[in-house]
Amino acid sequence: MNDVLRSLLGRMRANVIAYDVYVVIVMAVYCILAIVYYPSVPGALAVLQQDIIIAIAIVALVLVWTITEHGLFGMLRRFYVIPVVYLMYDQVHVFVRAVHPIDYDNLLIEADRWLFGTDPTVWLAQWSFPALTEYLQVCYFLFYLLPIMHAVELWRRHDMDRLDTFARAMTFCYFISYLAYFVMPAIGPRFTIHDFSLINTDLPGLLFTPVLRDLIDVGGGIGRGVVDPALVVNRDCMPSGHTWLTLVNIILGFRFRSKFRWVFFLIGGSLIFSTVYLRYHYVVDVIVGALLAVVTLRLEPSVNAAIRKWLTGDVTVDKSR
Repeated sequence: MNDVLRSLLGRMRANVIAYDVYVVIVMAVYCILAIVYYPSVPGALAVLQQDIIIAIAIVALVLVWTITEHGLFGMLRRFYVIPVVYLMYDQVHVFVRAVHPIDYDNLLIEADRWLFGTDPTVWLAQWSFPALTEYLQVCYFLFYLLPIMHAVELWRRHDMDRLDTFARAMTFCYFISYLAYFVMPAIGPRFTIHDFSLINTDLPGLLFTPVLRDLIDVGGGIGRGVVDPALVVNRDCMPSGHTWLTLVNIILGFRFRSKFRWVFFLIGGSLIFSTVYLRYHYVVDVIVGALLAVVTLRLEPSVNAAIRKWLTGDVTVDKSR
């Protein structure tokens, strides 16, 4: 019986993918924060409960996949990270203001002015027109869909090695970006340089812009009917995660010769421009996000190799490159 159990545990360890470890690590960070800041931070207990349930579910999923290797569990095995990534985004903002209650927008504004001699969002306003605003707002919203589109393509190609590499890289970069919000919290120029309540008047779109803005605002912590949105919005401006993750998706799209690579390039490039045009980010946020995209994309394979060595005693060669 002990031999059977040891064999099963060994196979489970071999079937762990690095993004499982990334999820567990970021949840462990949040759970520690939940314990430290409980009960002073509303939602801390809910975070603790959610992450314990998710951790148990991940172990169960790896176990079932190891035993059955059924295709359905193989799909769940690789795609469970999508909702978890977005849940981890919500959870980080339970703690950012408690851990680091200072906003750094003034410093970021000064950095932009030092670089450009003006506020880029103000300068861009002279070139704005509704059709362009509509297009860029749609592109900005597609941030949430482009990586999923890439992952589904790899799944349909039955390219599991590249799908695992893609999921590892994206998950790693997402979670590092979330933890980076603790370093320099900021809310962005739509609140500091511009009047947030006038955004639909100052920067009108055509048809979908107001709806997409509302959806993004709700996802960013601004509930309907909030009196002062600047007080409750997520402090997720620095670095620009939209730039960071979009660049990673574009780079891997070309590396893996995705049939959508030029779509990722066109929409993704427009998306990065939109972060400033639509007043969500300062330019310095975009620059830092781009630099971190390059650094983390190069770093993740080494982290993955260390995890494989720890789990199995061997370094698995990445077959996707």
